[in-house]
Amino acid sequence: MATIAFVSLYDRNAYGQRLMSANLKRHGHNCHIVFLKRYGASKDPLKAGEDEYPWIGIDRRGRPYSHACHEPVSERELELLRGVMERIRPDLIEMTVNTPLRAQHMRVTRFLKSFTAAPVVWGGYDPTVNPEQCLEICDYACIGEGDATILELAECIDRGRAFDEVHNLAYRRDGRAVSNPRAPLVRDLDSAPWRDDEPGNKYFIEDGRLEENYAAPTDRPAGSYQAMTARGCPYSCTYCCEASLKSLYSGERFLRRRSPDNCVDELAQAKARFDLNEIVFEDEIFGMDLKWLTAFVPLYRAKVNLPFIAYIYPTRNIETVLPLLKQAGLKFCCVALESGSDRINQSVFQRVFDRELFLRTIRLCRKLRLYFYTDVITYNPYEEERDLQDTLDVLLEMGGRFELCVNKLFVLPGTRLAERMSRDGVIAGDRSRDRLFDYYCRLFWAATFSANARWAVRLLHGARVFRRHPRWLNLGFVEWLVAGPVGHLVDRVQWHLEDWGWLPKRIQLLTPPNSR
Repeated sequence: MATIAFVSLYDRNAYGQRLMSANLKRHGHNCHIVFLKRYGASKDPLKAGEDEYPWIGIDRRGRPYSHACHEPVSERELELLRGVMERIRPDLIEMTVNTPLRAQHMRVTRFLKSFTAAPVVWGGYDPTVNPEQCLEICDYACIGEGDATILELAECIDRGRAFDEVHNLAYRRDGRAVSNPRAPLVRDLDSAPWRDDEPGNKYFIEDGRLEENYAAPTDRPAGSYQAMTARGCPYSCTYCCEASLKSLYSGERFLRRRSPDNCVDELAQAKARFDLNEIVFEDEIFGMDLKWLTAFVPLYRAKVNLPFIAYIYPTRNIETVLPLLKQAGLKFCCVALESGSDRINQSVFQRVFDRELFLRTIRLCRKLRLYFYTDVITYNPYEEERDLQDTLDVLLEMGGRFELCVNKLFVLPGTRLAERMSRDGVIAGDRSRDRLFDYYCRLFWAATFSANARWAVRLLHGARVFRRHPRWLNLGFVEWLVAGPVGHLVDRVQWHLEDWGWLPKRIQLLTPPNSR
């Protein structure tokens, strides 16, 4: 039987690779997974590696940092990788490549090809939308979902056949890229085995050391388990890879769900095996299907009964969905804002957004005592100051004391947003207006510090010196001012003045209606 080696850079969860490994094992093949360094974040974006284009976030002090990266792979770590590969002698090497870390995958692939004749196949979003560019480095590129592709490759190896007719595969023939027909999407997700979490044939390389029989199933803290109950997304936001993948499979049902029984049985087994204390659902949006959720909740409580984290979305039935999720064990969730501007959401992101419904969802989270955070996407070349102000207004209406993830717009190639920017001649990463974005990012963070942050934000907004020199805006001091002793004193004075009817109406507007 075929021996397949998976190499996962900066991702020990490696959900897709673990699924493929489990399916190959079901069919009798021999699989190994090498986890090459862990997921991390860096305060120095350059640490992502030379020529990288990492996801950039802005922290609560207004400083940039890199998502989903770590220190570059060292020469010592590459030699450890060589030792593992020479020992297992794979027939095929698979790597799942995302665009921001393409350069690191290129470096590792070149190293692998320097000493092994095993063909290297790249899967994931980047080779799906950039097969020709990827084929300059790898031998084969998988376009779309790889469940059927990896199995066909293993069967070809067993039979000594070429890969010319393997579905979803792209390769070079006579100097030009050739793409084979696509296999249909997996419709019955219950038919697939659960992810391969067995420690056997798992290796972790980091800090110049090799750990064999590696058992941890995630990059999250011990006791966490990452799971998915569905594939796909019901929406088609222009900046998102899901919309590009959905268009690739036009005419097929893109959003597919596992049955509640199948999901719960996997989680119950993982709970017993790993001594879990929380579940992290990685679905694009969790629990939107009320019928599915109604069947899932009693099963989950009976067999798993662990607190969990999930991404949710403000929907018309949120007053029914959110209490059900709370009943099941939801303890922390993401309710993404992205932008508070109707113009940006509608004409640029083509994203479904209802400001009042969003704020209603936030108020419901507070009523149910659910902790939450929200995402904001900015440094968008289509944003004008009025759009940034709209986002700030929504953040202030959220009433403070919540977590925030501020992201610079990352333009994935192959997305509709990338195509539009190309048509419009708009340059991603244009730094000519960074000072304005830096200024508003600091105001965004200030809005989270307290229920009564509005008065401080208005003071800061009126100070022209901070608009000219955003770095002078010390958010540590602002947080102490609005959330520390001074902020609490202001809170109490305002509440008493309101209760006594002495607070003028024009000042009452400084306090969000849901702040208490």
